[in-house]
Amino acid sequence: MHIGLIGGIGPAATVVYYQRLTALMRERTTKLELTIVQASADELVANNLADNRAAQAGIYARLIERLKAAGADCAAITSLGGISATPKPKR
Repeated sequence: MHIGLIGGIGPAATVVYYQRLTALMRERTTKLELTIVQASADELVANNLADNRAAQAGIYARLIERLKAAGADCAAITSLGGISATPKPKR
């Protein structure tokens, strides 16, 4: 299986994913097929603050398409903060 990761918004998390995936595949004596694309933490924060979920979803969709074009069978966002959005209070 070719795994795709969306990294960059949580670089430390991306490293942890990579380390765990390589260890798991080593245990299974299987070659790891991996592609990582870079997302922008600045764009994520701006979209979060603006409550612009559609824009962030579009960014992720484009990155997933890049991973798919590279041959990835699945994709993961390597940051818990990368999927959160803080709703604005209603007035």
